[in-house]
Amino acid sequence: MPITVSEKAAGQLVTIFGQQGKAEAMLRVWVAGLGCSGFRYGMGIEDRQPEQDDTIFEANGIRVIVDPQSLSYMDGSTVDWVEDPTNAGFSIANPNPAPHTECGCGGACGTGTRAGSEAEAAVGESEQGATCSCGGTCDCQTRQ
Repeated sequence: MPITVSEKAAGQLVTIFGQQGKAEAMLRVWVAGLGCSGFRYGMGIEDRQPEQDDTIFEANGIRVIVDPQSLSYMDGSTVDWVEDPTNAGFSIANPNPAPHTECGCGGACGTGTRAGSEAEAAVGESEQGATCSCGGTCDCQTRQ
């Protein structure tokens, strides 16, 4: 499935490309890492030729470039422009579940339970640096 761009996001990108004098530029998206709350993404303006193994999609007049490894995690995602009363920016909606993450202690980040345990504990936000059920700070690792 392609990576798509909403009409709102496309409008913002056209404006940004124009302001930077790069009307023919493309949008590069990638998976920037995996945190306690799922994938983290990167986006940037690409005005160079894509790499040979990159995939290019076009949606609402915007060409989107993605590398093969990121595509395996982002297939079917949508880049959108989101506005609320306090913030505005790009957002990526990804229908693919992120791999389960766990703290180095074996506790599940942001869930308050140790892997294989019934113990519950209060936890902070489900972001990297949140507290884990062990009482320490999550140093998330992908569970193998």
